[in-house]
Amino acid sequence: MTAIRVLCGVSVLVMLGAIVYGFAAGDFGDEGGVLVDLAWGRVTLIDLYVGLLLFGGWIALRERSWLIVPWLLALAVLGNLAAGAYAFRAALRTDSVAAFLLGHTPVD
Repeated sequence: MTAIRVLCGVSVLVMLGAIVYGFAAGDFGDEGGVLVDLAWGRVTLIDLYVGLLLFGGWIALRERSWLIVPWLLALAVLGNLAAGAYAFRAALRTDSVAAFLLGHTPVD
């Protein structure tokens, strides 16, 4: 579990650093418009949201409570920063890989 915790924690720091860099060095409004005009920009956005949909399914599998709503909203707005934060939180709250992957309740 230590390796999973470190990997999740590092992913949060990397994404946070990348987002801070992006806002400091670029113009989100102008560059975001250019991104959606490019074929590979659209492919990247589709890839991102398909991945976030899959990750949201993992959250739904683990949580099974109202907590899914704020996490799904965070995924939609913050992308993989929220995904990393959720995985880091899950890794800190569990003591086995099975509990990390499936949560504390058995899956039917």
